Amino acid sequence: MKKLYYFVLINIFISSILAIRFFIVPGASFNWAGVTFSVFAVLGHFFSAYLLLFIVCIPFIWLKQSIRNIILAAIFSFIQIGLYIDTIVFQQYRFHVNQSVLAMVLSGQVVDFSIITYLLMLAVIIVSFCAEYFILYLINKKFTVQHNKSKILLISTIFLFSSFLVNHVVHMVAFYYAYSPIMVVKEYIPLYKPFTSKKIMSFFDANGQRKVVYNKNNDNAGVDYPKKELVINPENNKPQNIMFIVLDSWRYDTFSEDISPNTFRFVKQNNGVIFDNHYSTGNATRTGIFGLFYGIPGTYWDSFLRNSIPSLFITTLQKENYNIGIFTSAKVSAPEFDRTAFVTIKNLRISSKDGSASSRDKQITEDWLAWYKARDTSRPTFSFLFYDAPHAYDFPPDFSVKFKPTGDLNYMTLNNDTDPLPIFNRYKQSVYYDDYLLQNVYDELAASGSLDNTILIITGDHSQEMNDNKLGFWGHNGNYTDAQTKVPFIIIGARELENLKNNSKKLTSHEDVVPTLMKHYLYVKNDISDYSTGYDLFSPITDRNWLLMSNYSSYAVRTSDHIYFVNRLGINHYMDLHNRETDETPNYQYIQEAMNHMRYFSQSGLNSLKDKNN
Repeated sequence: MKKLYYFVLINIFISSILAIRFFIVPGASFNWAGVTFSVFAVLGHFFSAYLLLFIVCIPFIWLKQSIRNIILAAIFSFIQIGLYIDTIVFQQYRFHVNQSVLAMVLSGQVVDFSIITYLLMLAVIIVSFCAEYFILYLINKKFTVQHNKSKILLISTIFLFSSFLVNHVVHMVAFYYAYSPIMVVKEYIPLYKPFTSKKIMSFFDANGQRKVVYNKNNDNAGVDYPKKELVINPENNKPQNIMFIVLDSWRYDTFSEDISPNTFRFVKQNNGVIFDNHYSTGNATRTGIFGLFYGIPGTYWDSFLRNSIPSLFITTLQKENYNIGIFTSAKVSAPEFDRTAFVTIKNLRISSKDGSASSRDKQITEDWLAWYKARDTSRPTFSFLFYDAPHAYDFPPDFSVKFKPTGDLNYMTLNNDTDPLPIFNRYKQSVYYDDYLLQNVYDELAASGSLDNTILIITGDHSQEMNDNKLGFWGHNGNYTDAQTKVPFIIIGARELENLKNNSKKLTSHEDVVPTLMKHYLYVKNDISDYSTGYDLFSPITDRNWLLMSNYSSYAVRTSDHIYFVNRLGINHYMDLHNRETDETPNYQYIQEAMNHMRYFSQSGLNSLKDKNN
């Protein structure tokens, strides 16, 4: 067993040396803290991974030595080759190998391998196997249980185990304080999931002195965003007021005259444009709001969080001297928008007072009204109102119930046979309540005379399923069907309505909001591809064949009739629009285009989305 363990230790150091390739990709930059942490992270990570492999391989000890050596050499050479291939993929795409990548490469639709490539790969396999077999041969021939060798094993184990502990503890602290030179290391190491715990850190930080370390230059980011410095309003045009009203978990089919009458009437009275095929950038708040404020896929969330990279939309508003009011019912720090989109906003309103979602929604309405009336009217204004009642299926107990029967929500008892009607009624009632609150907002916009100079976007961060697909899914964050991703999307106060109305029938996404506003209302002169992967809603959309969506740990490419879903393990499933697997073959050209969007702002070599298929 000691010989096997010695063999494992040697492979840990081989893998650690190969992993250096992950950190020498173009654009990577680490300070001394990041470099030091990387050493401990790599060693500790491979120690834990190989320790599991060591346990799995223990039964091979009782096999005949020649057979045992062949099996072990094959297993460990396969792992080292896989790691080496992953370094190549990471250099090209800035993400690691998974089953989805392999399926795309092996499909024959995207990549054609030459004979030389196959021969080279065969040579690598043979050399790697022979090297591993030779290591085993030397261990079996030379290794004896001597005091010095036992001491080496003990010291190595203590050092590697210490590396494992140190890297997880240090990362926990760095994550709490948003120290990007440490956090950024995570994206460079395959299958690395370092520990984080706000509860443990808050125990040591009882006074709540948690700070966000905002690195203005993002020297350690590994993110190429924007591609070029923005040229903002060179003609000094007069900016217009901008407003976002977002309901958490708002279903597309509950924007109606019956369920949201005030909003429905307000939209009709003010010539609002209603989009029929609009989708969030995710099935969860984190990626839905991220896409709305950045105009890029939610798959960038981790990188932008680790580096506290703000939204260019927000920083452009600041440069244009906007009044900025952020009013969220739930905490803006969970998810961590205080460390991403709004990191540059001083004295950010973190949350409403504790209470039910409906009471917090009432508070943000009142707070916004007070703030809006007291704003500096000599400056343009941006408002963000984020309601939470639909997410919580909540409304005040004394609020008249319109939708009956209304049942209580208990996630512990929900299953595929649960009658959705009482739960859906409760949900509709919560939307109805927020719509009731929003009438106060609409009245203020009209009374203040600012409605004519305001572009207003009304939408949801994601949708909310009521077991629509009859597969036992309730809520969100479970799949990428319409029931969890299609949201209401309305624009009020826009100019150039002809193109906008034409696009309202097309496939549109939250990614399209930022480029549209930056180009037409903040007068940014850059090409959209310098800062966004979205489309301009005032220009004809003619070539969109897919949408990219994501959540905390997975992503999906949605086409007009299929969903290509990649789970947290990197395993893909090809689904129909009701989340049932199909035997059809995906269009891997679309998948490659989506993956190129996922790497576009992580690779300095691409300077335009025109290069995305190169």
